[in-house]
Amino acid sequence: MRKIAISLVFILTAAPSFAATFCPWKVPSEAKAERFINLTVVQFVDVGDDDVKIAFGGGNLGSGYDVRIPSKTREDANKILKSMQETAKQCDK
Repeated sequence: MRKIAISLVFILTAAPSFAATFCPWKVPSEAKAERFINLTVVQFVDVGDDDVKIAFGGGNLGSGYDVRIPSKTREDANKILKSMQETAKQCDK
């Protein structure tokens, strides 16, 4: 029993104890108001031929949000995904 307790203490103290960083990414839009999403809570990104869907901040039973960004081509959609990746790399530093 003592070995289990010592092992558990080691595991708990060895685990990193930091919060996820806040990584804001500006959603491309023609609206006057700027919208940012936190990339650390993005659950999935669907890249299609005519739009990009980003689901984020969800919990149980679909309680999250999503953003649909229209794109003219698959190449434009991939550029949006690339922009998200570059922002995430900058936040990781």
